[in-house]
Amino acid sequence: MLYSIGILIISILISIYELRPLMKKKFYKEIVCFCFLLSSGTLLTILIALGVNIPNPLDWIITFIKPLTDLIDSLLT
Repeated sequence: MLYSIGILIISILISIYELRPLMKKKFYKEIVCFCFLLSSGTLLTILIALGVNIPNPLDWIITFIKPLTDLIDSLLT
């Protein structure tokens, strides 16, 4: 729990530091992108700190690509 509070404080400090220049220059698309990436990274980091098992995206890609590679391998041998 203490780790998640520390992560939240650090992400708030990062957002304050980074958003001020973006807001002065009125870069609204960059602000939306920055907020999305920072919030998703913060969420994943908090989940890892709490010990939640997060699946690896590469496992999903392998599940979908493996039948295609097996087919190509059988055609070439």
